[in-house]
Amino acid sequence: MDIIANLDERAIPLVWQPIRDAFQPELEKHRAEIENIQSRTFKYGVTDRHMLDVYYPPVDALPASGKIPVLYFFYGGGFFEGDRRLPHPYGLVYTNTGAYFAKCGFLTIISDYRLVPGAKFPEPVEDLRDAIGWTIAKAHDILSGTDVQADFDHVFLMSHSAGACHTSTLLLHPTLLPPDLRSHIRGVILQGGVYTFKRDGSMGPDAPLLQLYGSWDAVEANMPAMLLQRAPGELLENFPEVAVFYSEKDPEDFIENSKDFATSLGTKLGRSVPVVVMKEHNHLSPHWALWTGAGEEWAEDVTKWIRDKAASV
Repeated sequence: MDIIANLDERAIPLVWQPIRDAFQPELEKHRAEIENIQSRTFKYGVTDRHMLDVYYPPVDALPASGKIPVLYFFYGGGFFEGDRRLPHPYGLVYTNTGAYFAKCGFLTIISDYRLVPGAKFPEPVEDLRDAIGWTIAKAHDILSGTDVQADFDHVFLMSHSAGACHTSTLLLHPTLLPPDLRSHIRGVILQGGVYTFKRDGSMGPDAPLLQLYGSWDAVEANMPAMLLQRAPGELLENFPEVAVFYSEKDPEDFIENSKDFATSLGTKLGRSVPVVVMKEHNHLSPHWALWTGAGEEWAEDVTKWIRDKAASV
């Protein structure tokens, strides 16, 4: 964890380049192992942003019998940036994430989605929905030619930062997620998300948040915390299991957002929503750390949580 301990900074813009500089050479040491995990790319929609990668567990990670969990990962990027494989020379992120969880025995799917300024609400959220729906409908094609048997009837979603905002919006919006698709979602891991946005008079119309939603009125009407407050009882019935994660060195308002959202969601659902701290991590470091051996404990928590929920189906 020494790499992370040396990056004790909560201001996200100030840790972006140091995170790259710290973890990129560590990931390069494991390039051959990461790229040895089989993956295939599919197009799930009409634009260049409608692409997804599927990572397949190696044979020695497959059980002797039964189906393995399916895990989707939706990255963050402040609504305006992000790719399922970051540009060179950082292309091992998020390849390392897909490969890591595939090595753990999960069929792992990482999809792109549309970004501002080209996308307006709810288009990015619809992209998450469509990526999930497409892979479930195309499960036979995705698994063709492999020894993998995967449980597409009880899938798991994991998302970080802006991805967590989109994922929670998808689950709580009254019309965006049809019941037949909702029934396939077994569990959700939300990481480092913001679920309540406070009006900021200094924020201009070109700010990504306002580019996405269009106005502060639209932000306040559609942010996850408000959708949760207005959620009808029938939407909350059979709601998937949820765990909320945040980084120990996340910005303070992000931490409070996560805690408050977990409490409110637990109250609405009438059950506990666990909150997990990703020790020593800042906002950007958790997924960069995967496969480096530094700071992977949070991923072990995720893996155990998924396995426990999958076993209880």
